[in-house]
Amino acid sequence: MKKSIFILFFFVLKTSVGFSQTKAIVIDSITSKTVPYVNIWVENENNGTTSNDYGEFIINETDSTKNIVFSAIGYKRKTVQISQIKNIIYLKPETTVLEEVVVTKKKESKKIVIDKFKKSKIHFYYGSGKTPWMVGKYFPNEDKYLDTPFIKEFAFLTNSEIENAKFNIRLYEYDSLNFIGNSVYDKNIISSVKKGKKTTIIDISDLNIKIPQKGLVVIVEWLIIEDNKREFTVISEGKRKMKIAYAPMFVAVAKNTNKHAMIYRGEWMNSYKNPSQSIKNYKDKYSELAVSLTLTN
Repeated sequence: MKKSIFILFFFVLKTSVGFSQTKAIVIDSITSKTVPYVNIWVENENNGTTSNDYGEFIINETDSTKNIVFSAIGYKRKTVQISQIKNIIYLKPETTVLEEVVVTKKKESKKIVIDKFKKSKIHFYYGSGKTPWMVGKYFPNEDKYLDTPFIKEFAFLTNSEIENAKFNIRLYEYDSLNFIGNSVYDKNIISSVKKGKKTTIIDISDLNIKIPQKGLVVIVEWLIIEDNKREFTVISEGKRKMKIAYAPMFVAVAKNTNKHAMIYRGEWMNSYKNPSQSIKNYKDKYSELAVSLTLTN
């Protein structure tokens, strides 16, 4: 029996013929170093990109009165009108006030795995078109984790047509009003996936991060860079059309509630019901990023 697969992409639909390119480089305002992997998009629109390894970016937009939003882990979010962008964009580092902690020795003699997923029941994928976007999952902190407070690793189910496609992981404390609170780790966690459908393990045990008291939000962020780019054709209204997507794809599981699932489309919000009604175990369910969390002592 053939199984249905549904892939949710965020594509950009443009009706204008000509494009105007804006080129610049993103710089740390304190250190003067370039800032790679900055999430960049046209405010309130599905049009964006990501700065490359050298902090460089190009964005296509014809209306110079529109605003460009710059978002990077460890930096204050910045909004600039396109007409004001010259050659350099300076981002100011963000100072994060961390809770007082007691330093303890990590033993790693115990571990607990939270939210294991079954591959056989997964038929829905998150993918990215030309717009940088993010999906996240909230892990509440529970009393049973007291003996294993350290975050050891994450396991994602990924699918990629590109070898070593890169993505970013952001870690935040949960905030019931704004979805995400303070950063748990103020740097990018750039990771890569192997080609094909794989279980991708990301080990961060060397960072010695504890699960926050208010709970942890794990976010995956697509990187709109050339190394992740793939082109393919689709048939629409009897015509072949070229589409662009960016690897990798991430699996989503079906849930009865969306209280732990969130997506970013200009602002954080709970995920919506699965748009595909043809996949039996996803019908009238909410999509949640398939990621398991391993804690240790």
